[in-house]
Amino acid sequence: MTVRHTYLGTLVCFLLVLSGSAFAMPAEVPLHFGVTGDPDRWASRGEALMTMTTVGGLLALVMGGTAALVDRMPLAYLNAPHKDWWTATPERERRMRRMMRTDLYALASATMLFLSVVVLATALAARADDPALGPLFFVGLACYLVFVVAWTVWSLSTRYRRRDDA
Repeated sequence: MTVRHTYLGTLVCFLLVLSGSAFAMPAEVPLHFGVTGDPDRWASRGEALMTMTTVGGLLALVMGGTAALVDRMPLAYLNAPHKDWWTATPERERRMRRMMRTDLYALASATMLFLSVVVLATALAARADDPALGPLFFVGLACYLVFVVAWTVWSLSTRYRRRDDA
């Protein structure tokens, strides 16, 4: 399975969570939460679903689209450590673009999974007697942040370093 297939799987996951939440949400849904996890803005189920669909769709389009088009982008639009070294030969440039595509799909996958957690946590909060974001959201946020930071550090420190043998 490629990272692109993983990304497509996270899109399906997001759509399934969104669809299930459409049936589980009550008429009034918390649409925004403060730093403590308590709702500070409420909306109708329709507005909440439209907002979640729009945000998810735009993120999927921008992040997945960028990953899919990285091979066609002019070099001026691409940024990588040691870019001059990576673009010195056609083989290195192809490898750099492959790695960038993988990185973009990995980060897009993590983002779509986190968005699925946000939708699910919102639906659960909407149905709770005392609506608030529960541990699911905060654990999901922590996992997302750890993944993004770890992937970024790994990419910058190891993945894109100059290779004298390449």
